[in-house]
Amino acid sequence: MTKITRARRGPALLASGAMLAAGALLAGCGTSASAGSAPSSPANGSTPDQETAAIVACYRAHGDPSFPDPVYDPSDGRWHFAVSPGTAPQSTQQACQHLFPSVNASPPVPQARFQALVRLAECLRQHGVPNWPDPDPDGSYPLPPALLTKTPAYARAASACQHLWPSGGIDVHAVS
Repeated sequence: MTKITRARRGPALLASGAMLAAGALLAGCGTSASAGSAPSSPANGSTPDQETAAIVACYRAHGDPSFPDPVYDPSDGRWHFAVSPGTAPQSTQQACQHLFPSVNASPPVPQARFQALVRLAECLRQHGVPNWPDPDPDGSYPLPPALLTKTPAYARAASACQHLWPSGGIDVHAVS
């Protein structure tokens, strides 16, 4: 199972990598198969779990026909992606995104931290980033692509709001 994580960012917000690539497990090289074909089994006869097989099949059917078979790791008895799903074309990732666990599956943050994050968002909006969103219940900010890169307006707002910035930084995730 792929673990989806969010990047931790401080005031110097960096460009985000592909959302799905963040937590994908890498485990060697698999063999390629044609579009729509089922992933192969290892010598021990086991087959990929349904979730992994569905993701591979979806990637192959939606623009990445050479997406490699998952790789079985006998040391942990689990299937892993041979390459990061985040390396596939963006359109493929979007078509298959529903097969991955929700990015917002994290539990809610404590109310005091959530309110502090809301105050930070309000401050950033007041100081030049008018479309900065409020945080999600898990404490992460759902950022559209335009906000994933550092701009002069963002730098000025982050500097003006530095006193509200959490000591551990903030969590962000890309949204369309």
